Amino acid sequence: MDRPNFSELARTLGVDRRTAKKYYEGNVKKERKQKKSKIDDYHDIIKSLLSAKNKQVFYYKSHLYRYLVREHGLKCSRSNFNYFILNNNKFADYFKPKSKREAIKSETPFGKQAQFDWKEKLKFSFKDGSEMLLNVGSLILSASRFKVWTIYPSTSQNHLFDFLANAFEILGGVPEEILIDNASTMMDQARTERSEGKINNKFKQLADDYGFKIVPCVRARPNTKAKVENPMRIIDEIMNYNGIMENLEELHKKMSTITNEANSRICQATNLPPILVYNKEKEHLLPLPNDKVCSFYKNVTTSAKVNTNALFKYKQNMYSVPPKLIGKTIVIEVTENNLYVYYNKNLVTIHTISENKVNYHNDHHVQLLGMTFKGQDKETVSEYANKHFKELEKFNEQLSEIM
Repeated sequence: MDRPNFSELARTLGVDRRTAKKYYEGNVKKERKQKKSKIDDYHDIIKSLLSAKNKQVFYYKSHLYRYLVREHGLKCSRSNFNYFILNNNKFADYFKPKSKREAIKSETPFGKQAQFDWKEKLKFSFKDGSEMLLNVGSLILSASRFKVWTIYPSTSQNHLFDFLANAFEILGGVPEEILIDNASTMMDQARTERSEGKINNKFKQLADDYGFKIVPCVRARPNTKAKVENPMRIIDEIMNYNGIMENLEELHKKMSTITNEANSRICQATNLPPILVYNKEKEHLLPLPNDKVCSFYKNVTTSAKVNTNALFKYKQNMYSVPPKLIGKTIVIEVTENNLYVYYNKNLVTIHTISENKVNYHNDHHVQLLGMTFKGQDKETVSEYANKHFKELEKFNEQLSEIM
């Protein structure tokens, strides 16, 4: 068979002569089969995590990436993971871009400044269906970007003072000034463009005792505190565990893990991990005041032993804790009208101060009865718990009538 004129064929097809010859001779490379990515194995897990039915919340792709690394052993680069997410329309739609105003970047000397803020009212659900509002205190050293993050049940002034007193101890010193917002626990009157505002007297006393200067931001200018505002989205990672945590103790541990990871990752502004730069910055912090001053600002606490009914005593009345604490000594923090109960520095439950003689949280009650009636199915235990609960309520009512 005569060979064709490849030049003429190429002109007819509008391609290069060598291309025409290659196809004629059959020297075309077969299309390679797409190699399976390691991330493909996580497709179903990601689909489940990003499902509308899942209570867990992932605000950013970085949150999901770190969660999969932390909890499911994912091993791939961030860039490959982002590529995988963005090439799946349903996954990509989950992460909607958020517009933001860029803050003016500024650097401060070592030990000069820290920025404080609350991450407020994160509605968190536990595995048993119970819910609470989480508030995370955030203090970040402006130079090193070293972070102290702690979960609190409220943003009350008592909890503010307790957070700062403990945060300074963690840092091993005090910065020269702290940049704050205009929350009522710190400012009686907000600072505006026309007014310096008025600092709360109690907060001013704390600042004087610790030796730092208070620098309020101008109201409605959150970008002034960019070094503390921007990392706030990392705190949102705690919502990755919404609906799957057993208790507050576990949640505190996860918050500690998230904090340690954030302090160990390279910071874009310094190209170094905050923990490394902090080791230098802490040499420039002001010394802590004496122990008496530090103790004064920490929440007043008392201790109590948990009895065999998973109850502790406060002012002649009894309050419940998880049954696993039976026989343990717990710490009770009295703030406003609430009892915050801690074990090993972890918050385990909250009670409103009551006139009732016996005060059980329903989940504690069910857990206790579950231990008493081992082998019984959950429905039977729950039914008995409800009956017993009504008896307790009747008992409390009868006592109140006598008193």
